[in-house]
Amino acid sequence: MNDFVQDMENLINAYDDGWDDYLALCKQLIEKYKLSGEKLQEQLNTAKKALTEIRANIEEHNQIYDLSVDTALLLEGIDGIAFDALSAIGGDDD
Repeated sequence: MNDFVQDMENLINAYDDGWDDYLALCKQLIEKYKLSGEKLQEQLNTAKKALTEIRANIEEHNQIYDLSVDTALLLEGIDGIAFDALSAIGGDDD
């Protein structure tokens, strides 16, 4: 059983035990899942930064180096994947 399901069962049991226990557990769960959301946002921001840097490095290499056709196509494919990922998570997709 995952943590969320267990937390919901505990919340139901706390409601049966009394209002004060229920409210205390509600406050704990709000704080717990608020922090989880903040951690997810940090991870999302890290992913956006990494994908943006990948795209910038690919563009820089395409301009500086005389790449073989195979390498250029590979980098173009990676750039497309990074572009799609940024678009999906709401990153800068200029």
